[in-house]
Amino acid sequence: MKTVLNRILINLIIISFILFTGCVQSKELETLGILNTRGVDLSKENNGQIETTLLIYQFDAQNKNISKLLSGTGNTLKDAREDANNKTTFLLTPGQIRLELYGKEIAQKGILRYLAALARDSRASDTMLLAISDTTAKDVLMKGQSQTEINVGQFLHGVIDTEYNEDSLLRIDLQTFSHMFADIGHDPILPIISLENDLPKLSAMAVFQDDKYVDKISLDDGFLLNLFQNRVSSAPVELTIPREPFKKYEQYKEISKNKEEELHIRVLLKGKSKTKMTNVQEQHFKTDIDLDIEIQEFSQLLNIENGHVADLLKKEIAKEIEQQYDTLLNKLQEINADPFGFGNIYRSNKKDGKLTKKEWREKFPEIKVDFNVKVRLLNYGTTQ
Repeated sequence: MKTVLNRILINLIIISFILFTGCVQSKELETLGILNTRGVDLSKENNGQIETTLLIYQFDAQNKNISKLLSGTGNTLKDAREDANNKTTFLLTPGQIRLELYGKEIAQKGILRYLAALARDSRASDTMLLAISDTTAKDVLMKGQSQTEINVGQFLHGVIDTEYNEDSLLRIDLQTFSHMFADIGHDPILPIISLENDLPKLSAMAVFQDDKYVDKISLDDGFLLNLFQNRVSSAPVELTIPREPFKKYEQYKEISKNKEEELHIRVLLKGKSKTKMTNVQEQHFKTDIDLDIEIQEFSQLLNIENGHVADLLKKEIAKEIEQQYDTLLNKLQEINADPFGFGNIYRSNKKDGKLTKKEWREKFPEIKVDFNVKVRLLNYGTTQ
């Protein structure tokens, strides 16, 4: 009997200890604010300092809205976080920042020092996503948080990650950006977040010269860069080609009220590319792009079971994509930024394998590239 009582007493002590420990851990959690997203801007009030906007998860059992926004200023990211910490009763911990958003002005001046700080922080993940605000990071996060029911950082991370997973854009995280920056002859790109009716949206791609944001390109151009550098397995793409060559093959023309001179096509695209140098001395390149395309929808009803129509469609699609690549290359040469990575290819073809950033800046605007697109249609027939 005494042994049984001793066992019961021991069990009660253990249970009490577990409950007490759980309460302590709960109380500790409720005093923490875990950083999830950080915006980085130049401070408007303190010249030379930075302002960070911190989106945190707040463990508060009494408050359903656990996402909070705080801001702080300082000479470094750590100083700014400590300044924000002084404005709350919660202890801010870096946790795992999943998205770092840089304001337009600070990105134009260069983001290398902030990337270096992240690289030195053992808590910063290499897979952290980076993005640029079309205005200030603070504006996007504050207005976005007021308009969305969920954590706006989580929302933006999901929007960007979806585009990456669909092969629509080149995946750029902290590690990838750092490698592209260090890789001579290859400039980085990042997604741009803008506000539309105070709602944040992915709107374009930022092009960098080294670590400085210099211009932007469309999301469609961002896809072209992804297709140039990676195999694309199943990307949803909308293409626009001239309607005139297909007018005589349109069905139900008598009831169609479509007066557009362009034909819009929604497709699923699978493809790969290969680039080689055809003349090292004159910096001539050739890029072959092989595409498998499954047509989902036309803006006009066409019967492409007709072999001639299918051949015509392949020809027009190939021509359109080649023109898109030519236009993109011309723009990038004007701003002298090379997210294609042609400089990398040039360096690997040089006998000595040496190339400086300055040398490639001088050569890139003059390079010549022949883009050759080959299209194969899959599962085609009468398509609306």
